[in-house]
Amino acid sequence: MLLVKFCAYNLDSGKLEMEDVDGVLYSVDVNKVEYEYADNMYERSALDYLLYNKPVEYMNLLLEGELQNYIKAHPIYLEDCD
Repeated sequence: MLLVKFCAYNLDSGKLEMEDVDGVLYSVDVNKVEYEYADNMYERSALDYLLYNKPVEYMNLLLEGELQNYIKAHPIYLEDCD
């Protein structure tokens, strides 16, 4: 896990920007991440929740390759409503 100096979502550019304590800058195009990982609006909502409320956790999950596992572990809808 990175020690974060700054992390925020830039709504104008659609990018999550982060700087760690070593001065390394990260910039992630969130739309591309959602296109890659989210299959439906519910999964996009789970990613959006992280993005707006816990951007550091979002970035850490992305960098560790655990974002897909987060989505699958936090179902926010019922697959079969019958």
